[in-house]
Amino acid sequence: MLVEDDATVTSVIEILLATEPDLELIATATSAEAGIELVRQLSPDLLLLDNQLDGRLSGLEAAPAFKQAFPGVIVLLCTALDVADVAAQTPAIDGYLRKERLAEVADVSRELLASHGR
Repeated sequence: MLVEDDATVTSVIEILLATEPDLELIATATSAEAGIELVRQLSPDLLLLDNQLDGRLSGLEAAPAFKQAFPGVIVLLCTALDVADVAAQTPAIDGYLRKERLAEVADVSRELLASHGR
């Protein structure tokens, strides 16, 4: 699942994942609030989460709410900002990817899924 408010980035991720037979993008949301509801409904394995979102919450702020909505979700924070240190200290963030490395999203997703036994 993807929570991203930039339509261009969403399109790029959709294109990148469309060619991956073992990964499926099941839903997208443009705000943390809408994403939390979708996580609750769909129980995705992995959530690709932007940090700078429209709405009240940033990705870092919303990550614990995603885990509360579905504790099994793996949260991969994807952002243009250099917040690796903060992400590493946030228990609800399982992985971190800079947007400049979006081409690696499938590999990073697989690594996270494997490290969580999925």
